[in-house]
Amino acid sequence: MQKRRRLRAQIELGYAGLALLRSWPFEDRSDLIREMAGALATAPWESQLVEMDEHDIHGGYSRWAETYDTRPNPLISLEEPAVRRLIESLPSASGRALDVACGTGRLTSHLLACGHQVLGVDTSEKMLRRCQTRFPQVQLSRADLMHLPLADGVIDVVVCGLALTHIENLGPPVVELARVVRRGGRVLISDIHPIAVATGAHAFFHSLDGTRGVMRNHVHWHGDYIDAFRLAGLRIRSCIEPLVDQGVVDMLAPSLNVRNWVRDAFLGLPMALVWDLERLQ
Repeated sequence: MQKRRRLRAQIELGYAGLALLRSWPFEDRSDLIREMAGALATAPWESQLVEMDEHDIHGGYSRWAETYDTRPNPLISLEEPAVRRLIESLPSASGRALDVACGTGRLTSHLLACGHQVLGVDTSEKMLRRCQTRFPQVQLSRADLMHLPLADGVIDVVVCGLALTHIENLGPPVVELARVVRRGGRVLISDIHPIAVATGAHAFFHSLDGTRGVMRNHVHWHGDYIDAFRLAGLRIRSCIEPLVDQGVVDMLAPSLNVRNWVRDAFLGLPMALVWDLERLQ
């Protein structure tokens, strides 16, 4: 774990800067430039620090497990409805489903509601305990998504939500996800959108004791996913890119001081990326 202390102005002025770039050269945003200048001139920005602990994946999700289901998450608010609709559209409602990086079971709940026999894997023991409490009928295993504890081709549908962004090289985990799915089976993958990661979106969370934590996300462009899917023998059925709406803006910027900047920076940009895939071979 590493302690990070950063000036609040770095992120807040970053919002305004992105808003300026999005409006260039077709809108006059002199007003926004004056707001930025005024903020720097009047606010004690040099002393306003944001403190957070940078965690690796294992430590971070162990800390996050205590609050994961209790605090609003703007990314999940966009991603989960899209994944749920795909789950509900699956042709078979009685197959074997594997929820990879299942966490506390937010996607497991949708698989169960559609009649699937669900298995779940996660690396965090604390996340798994919470999932087991919620869904005692689900068989859970502590495992890394690079080494799934299943034979080849035994699963009808694999769901992997918001996990691949934490891995630098997409190839190996995508091959492993495809390995356990039968021919003609489905793989549903969601992730944070590369535009979001490229503009500072990482896995931020609050621990039960009130401290802030963060885990690093990696930028994976669409071409990176497409190359990984091709090598794993997966065919793309569809790609969904949910866009930031006003509700997400309000979650991203609870402070009225910067809400307009956040709105102008992110409204209408994609924040999540959801893939519907089919195993070909």
